[in-house]
Amino acid sequence: MSIREIIAIAGANRHTIMITAREKDGSVETREAEPYSYKQTKENELFIFYDIAKQGTRSFIVSNIISVDETNNSFSPKWPIEV
Repeated sequence: MSIREIIAIAGANRHTIMITAREKDGSVETREAEPYSYKQTKENELFIFYDIAKQGTRSFIVSNIISVDETNNSFSPKWPIEV
């Protein structure tokens, strides 16, 4: 199953995801997140999510996402889920 498929299924199930991605500085981070949407910029496609630990909206460049796993943790959406 692709990363996009896992994100879409988790969004449909209203489950959080564990997302591992490369940061701009080259470090690798894993975060629990609520999946929301994608946004295309001039340079990159971004995946927009709510970072539970940081309590705020964040994004990763889609090509920097290493892995995604759906959790069994439910959430009530703050915004429309468009994944």
